[in-house]
Amino acid sequence: MKPIQNRRSFVATLSAGTLLASPWQGVFSAEDWPSKPIKLMLGFPPGGGADAMARLIAIKMEKELGQPMLVENKSGATGTICSAFVAQSAPDGYTLQLAHVSSNAIGPLLLARGKFDPIKDFTPIGLVGITPHVLAVNSKHGFKSVADLIARAKAAPGKFTFMSAGIGSAPHLAGEGFKTQAGIDMLHVPFKGTGEAMTSLLAGDVDMTFSSTGSVLPHVKTGKLKALGVCSPKRLARQPDVPSISETLPGYEAFTWYGIAGPAKLPISVVARLESALKAVLSQADVVKRLDELDAETRPGTAAQFSNFWNAEIAKYDKIIVSTKLTVS
Repeated sequence: MKPIQNRRSFVATLSAGTLLASPWQGVFSAEDWPSKPIKLMLGFPPGGGADAMARLIAIKMEKELGQPMLVENKSGATGTICSAFVAQSAPDGYTLQLAHVSSNAIGPLLLARGKFDPIKDFTPIGLVGITPHVLAVNSKHGFKSVADLIARAKAAPGKFTFMSAGIGSAPHLAGEGFKTQAGIDMLHVPFKGTGEAMTSLLAGDVDMTFSSTGSVLPHVKTGKLKALGVCSPKRLARQPDVPSISETLPGYEAFTWYGIAGPAKLPISVVARLESALKAVLSQADVVKRLDELDAETRPGTAAQFSNFWNAEIAKYDKIIVSTKLTVS
């Protein structure tokens, strides 16, 4: 498997304030764009956390840009159908994507490898937020801690199971990364969606999950699940008694992230306008509050910073996929 190329040329371009020559360069300017509605594509169905986030950002962005921003759901193949569509869209600023770790970092390396390039075919605009994951177990299994789980898994290779919403999803790779770092063998059980997977976990049919806080914590509060550890470098303020997995496995981290991106070769004036609008939106108190309710920490920054972050995520997951020899049949 060939290593993924980096974004150095894109970052250097942004730093210099110019884009590589393309047929679209110079066609638009910050003054005359946008002149019509903008589509914000999303690779997941309506009703979930990603959909709620997309609609929040769209409503706020259209006020900053002066044109409607319409959310369009195009789900399938862990969001990569949407990513492929955006990658093939005209770089005119009127088709954007709520980029997601599954659809824009993991999926292109596993489910849709070769169908589009997760680096060269996109223009990063800005990171929206990050949602940490939690290692949660069915309470009836009696795991006492992360160290206890690891010890029991080493004593019984392949006995324990972890679920996810599908092969190539963020919880799937979070579990694979945990297995590799802990030096244990556990069975991954994929489901068709988060709802079906959580039902199985609550019933005790599978042992654990490495899912987002929004999916897990409501069930932790009822006592049906036990949070063994958060997948963030530090303990969460809302769950101070739950240790970080990194306290047992130094350096371990897993999270879901969201950002705004467009197809490759977006005019630099459009990128700058979108970057400015997104930063303004993410600074609004009501947006920060709503994203917090969705368990997402806002991360306003520049397009270049998002590019560096995105590139690092691709490299991280590419390493996990290669080291664990993950494939999709």
